[in-house]
Order: sequence, then structure tokens, then C-alpha cells
Amino acid sequence: MRGKPRGFTLLEVLIGMSLLGVMMLLLFASLRICVQNWNAGEKKIAQVSQAAIVQNFFQSKLHATLPLEADFFEEKQFSFQGNQQQMQFVATMPASVGRLGIQLFTLSLQPGTENKGSELKVDIRPFFPKSESEEWEEESIIILKNIQELRFSYYGSDEVNIDSDWQEEWLEKSNLPKLVSIDIELTNGEIWPQVVVALKIDSDNANNGSDDLFGGIENGRFTGQ
Repeated sequence: MRGKPRGFTLLEVLIGMSLLGVMMLLLFASLRICVQNWNAGEKKIAQVSQAAIVQNFFQSKLHATLPLEADFFEEKQFSFQGNQQQMQFVATMPASVGRLGIQLFTLSLQPGTENKGSELKVDIRPFFPKSESEEWEEESIIILKNIQELRFSYYGSDEVNIDSDWQEEWLEKSNLPKLVSIDIELTNGEIWPQVVVALKIDSDNANNGSDDLFGGIENGRFTGQ
């Protein structure tokens, strides 16, 4: 007589299920680590890209700053003015942006929304008014959010201080600083590398409207080009 087929004992089933459970646990743990690493990599890439865009904006605009005087404001003043949290300067925009002519840029630190630090806003308007009957074409754009601390510093000399030195403000002066530094710390504790821009006047670039030099804002959006 043939013997009856022998099945698995309860002990063998329990051991098999335990091994399967351990394998599934290890598999899900590995997948979780991979997902976390992927998300961390994407977050780091986004942070680096954001820093590069904002720093490129500072480099391109400040490098092309023009030394002009305005006598059509309430008081005659030099175009470049700045302190630790606000800066005003004049530069041009590319023809592709649709804002022809010399533009007045005003960078200022504003309170953020939902208590998430401060925001860096840039206000843009034509430096020279077209006519008394036409309105100024103003535009305001937020270029950076979640700022814990931002500080502008200025290096140069003027009629009072002959020797060049770093200064916390550049107000009521008749010349451009030689250098401008920007220090930024975000609310997440990230500290960006210090940006130091040499202000240089290049008449050829200032007149040809090069997109590589003067890009950054297109159709109301900040691109950092």
C-alpha cells in the first residue's frame, strides 16, 4: 500500500512564514532608504539650483550697474543707494523681456507669509519717466523666500572716506561702490556662500542688450538668467 503524502507540519509553516516576514521587512526597509536618499538628493539639487539662480541674478544685474543721477524724484539723488537690507540701483533689461530702456531696481527685505521668515522682493520701474501723462510701468517680484537673515555690504571710498573699506550702507554718495557683498541665511539653517560682485561699467554690453548679461525676469516670472 502506498503511504499517504506527507504535508508540512505546523512548525515548518511557522518557520517559513517567519523567514518570509523577515525577507519582506528587509525589502521594505531597503526601499524606504532608497526613497529617502532619492528625496534628499532632489531636495539638495533644488537648493543648489535656487542658490545658483539667485546668485546669478545678483551677478548679472549688479555687474552692469550704471552710475546715474536722478533729478526728477522729490530730491535729486545718485541712482545707487543701499543699506544692509535694501538696495537700489539702475541697469538695463533685454529686449526679449519687453521692458526697454534703463530700469530702476529696488531690492528690499519684506515680512514673509505664515511666519516663514522674510522674503526678498525686487521692484522694477523705468528710470526715466516717459511723459507726465503716462503712468510708470511698475513690477514687483519675489525672488527668494524663507530668509532668516540677509545682509548687503559695500566696499569703496567716497569724498569723505578716501581709503576703501567695507561699509554697512551706501547713501547720499556720488559714486558706485567697488564691491557689493550679499550674505544669506535661510530659515532651515542653510547658509549660502557669500556673493561678492564687482561693479563694472561696460559700455558695449550696456548698449547691446545682451540676454546673457541682463536676463532674469520674463513675463513677470523670475528666471535668474
